Amino acid sequence: MSTAKPKKKIRAKYDPYVNSKDVLALDHHIFQDFLNDREVALVMFYDPEEPECDWSKKHFIRAAKTTERENHAFAAVNCVKEQAICADEGSTGVYPFFKLYSRGNLIDTYRDHRSFIHFTMRKFVENAPIIPDREPPLNPCTQKPYEEP
Repeated sequence: MSTAKPKKKIRAKYDPYVNSKDVLALDHHIFQDFLNDREVALVMFYDPEEPECDWSKKHFIRAAKTTERENHAFAAVNCVKEQAICADEGSTGVYPFFKLYSRGNLIDTYRDHRSFIHFTMRKFVENAPIIPDREPPLNPCTQKPYEEP
């Protein structure tokens, strides 16, 4: 008998600002589940009215198209619409900024967007360590994973 829960289907759409099929939009409904489901994910946090975001967007799209790694993702968060996520992720009001995650765990943050070009982004994702899946806690009496009631 398997105690593993089936993963729920995460339906992310393409980010309309980035406008690339290789970059998905994250909102408060799917943010954490999406990141937990990916071995590696690079997320761009942006303000669509900020000119610096337009500059970074071109590099982000190119990195997303050329990265060679299994179970990775490039995603974006519109900080005008998703202010709570951006606040939780440490927004200082200066955009864009980037965060690299492995299975929902923060690996690194990149705030110097002018030096973070497509090649650097791609290498950041391709060389990122993968955080191992966490094992469910064991019941001390049975030494088997706890079962949900």
